Amino acid sequence: MERLRAEARGFFASLRDSLVLWKLAPVIPSLAAIPEFAQHVVEIRLGMFASRDAFAALGSDPARLSLGSVKVAGLVFAMLLAARFWANREAGLRSLSLAGIGWKQVLTGFLVQVVFTLPGLIDFRMPAAAFAISILATIASMPGLVLMVGGLLGDREAGLADAYRRGWGKALRMLIYIAPALAILQPLHRWDHMVVLGQPQALVWALMAWDALVVGLMAAVAGTGLHRGYTFWQRAG
Repeated sequence: MERLRAEARGFFASLRDSLVLWKLAPVIPSLAAIPEFAQHVVEIRLGMFASRDAFAALGSDPARLSLGSVKVAGLVFAMLLAARFWANREAGLRSLSLAGIGWKQVLTGFLVQVVFTLPGLIDFRMPAAAFAISILATIASMPGLVLMVGGLLGDREAGLADAYRRGWGKALRMLIYIAPALAILQPLHRWDHMVVLGQPQALVWALMAWDALVVGLMAAVAGTGLHRGYTFWQRAG
C-alpha cells in the first residue's frame, strides 16, 4: 500500500511540476506554444475558421502546412528541454545546460526508435495485422526510449541490454505519468478548433491563443513526465 501511495504522489507531483514549469522556465513550453499560435495566425487570416467547409478546404493550404514541421519540432524540442530542465535543477546546473548528457545513450535510444518504426512502412494489406504489428513495435521500442531519456538526463552508464532487462518499469511509469493528461489535452486541442468555427473574430483569436497554451502544456507534461518517470526511485529513495 505504501508503494502505491508513493506512486500516486509521484504521479501528482509530475502533473504539478508541469504547471510549475510555466513559472520557472516559461521559455520552454513557449517553444511549443509560439509555433502553434503562429500557425493559428495564418489559419485565421486565411479564413479557415469561418465555417466547416472553409476548415476542410483550407486545411491543406501551403502557407499553413509550411508551419507544420516547425510546430512539431518546437513541441519535441520543448518536451526534451523540459526533461533536461528538471535534471539540471536537481544537479544544480544552469536551467538549459547540456553538460553531462550521455550522447551515446541518446543516439542509441533514438536509433532503436527509428528501427521499430520501419515495420509501419510495410503494406500488410490487412488492417488488423498492421495494427497488431504497430502495437508490438511500439512496445518493443520502449526500452530504447528509456535509454534515450536516461542519456538526456545524464545517465551515461546505462546500456541498451540493461534497458531491455530493467527498463520496463521506467517505461511504464513514464507512460502513466504522461498519457492520462494527454488523453485530456489532445481532445481539448481538437475541440478548440471545432468550437471556434463560425464564431466572431475576437472569440477566435482568444480561443486560438488559449489553444497555443494548451499545446505548451502538452510539452510541459510530456517532458516533466519523462524526467519524473525515469528518476522516480532515486527521488523516492
